[in-house]
Amino acid sequence: MSRKQAGCLRLWFSQPALGPTDVSPLLMWSAAVAAVALVPLVAGPWLLATVRDALVMGILALSYDLLWGRAGVLTLGHTTFLGLGAYGFAVVTVQFGQAPLTGVAVGVLCAVAVAAVIGYFLLFAGVRLHFFAIISLAVLIVAQQLAVSWQSVTGGDTGILGIPGLSFSVDGHALDLSGPRASWYIVAAVLLAATGLIWLVCRSHYGKALNAIATNEWRAKACGYHTPLHLLLVFVASAVLAAVAGVLMAACSGVVAPDVFSPLLATEVILWVAIGGRGRIGGPVVAAVALTLLRQAVSSYSTDGWPLILGSLFLACVLFMPNGLRLGGCAVVARRAGRAIRGRPPVQPIHRVGHAQEKR
Repeated sequence: MSRKQAGCLRLWFSQPALGPTDVSPLLMWSAAVAAVALVPLVAGPWLLATVRDALVMGILALSYDLLWGRAGVLTLGHTTFLGLGAYGFAVVTVQFGQAPLTGVAVGVLCAVAVAAVIGYFLLFAGVRLHFFAIISLAVLIVAQQLAVSWQSVTGGDTGILGIPGLSFSVDGHALDLSGPRASWYIVAAVLLAATGLIWLVCRSHYGKALNAIATNEWRAKACGYHTPLHLLLVFVASAVLAAVAGVLMAACSGVVAPDVFSPLLATEVILWVAIGGRGRIGGPVVAAVALTLLRQAVSSYSTDGWPLILGSLFLACVLFMPNGLRLGGCAVVARRAGRAIRGRPPVQPIHRVGHAQEKR
């Protein structure tokens, strides 16, 4: 890398000084780190594994929020990269008997290759909005059919069983990370690291460029930004994070099936980001974990009930929460309720002069 390129990277990703708006994200991230350290001390193996699987879906939601929430690129087949990561890891470790670290590399590289090819031919050709979403859904369906039909490699409808957990060899010593507690720390560490990295990127100059592209791509292009290149980079980065989630899912569960390419799961990913709020980083992660735990609870009673609940949540989100849940509004309500309980008069909202004259 030349000195000029290094200077450009430092300029793009340089961080502004911390301000009052940065206190809340830092406190929430610190609280999440403390929770990750304390949960294994109080939770049993079954509960720990259940929440761990939900955290994997949180990583998937984070990857989609980077693409849709920050860059404004809507896709209906984002789980294609989740499946590529999972199947790449499973095929390399089970079918070819390679080390888990090799499986991780192959799974991520498969997602990168597919995302780079699709993104290059679509984004540089000006394909946007619903056209891009429809093509991504077609790619997802093709991937699902390949997973079902290519039985000699993917195992067909049954999938691939007996996938080994994550394990590494350091200086001749084997490090087994397949246990419930060890895999919990691995998944949580990946989620926290990805959350912190995306937060840093979004508050840098590059994050402001992505925000400009998502707001109005034509104006951003008129300002000199190479918008197709930036969108391609974000598309590939989100595919990498989704593939990492797929690798962790396969390694933790020990099985991967064609259901990972299901359009229903792709719909859930969109709902997670929509409910959590586009571009809020932590919101989609919390929504993904909560709804995944809810799905597991509902599926234990009825296998047909979850699609109905999912559809109802989608309608409610579109009609009543188009911008997702706003915790700030809940805080205002709680503050007013506290004032009423203590006997203080609530703070009256300030109206503009024009609105006051209209009311008179």
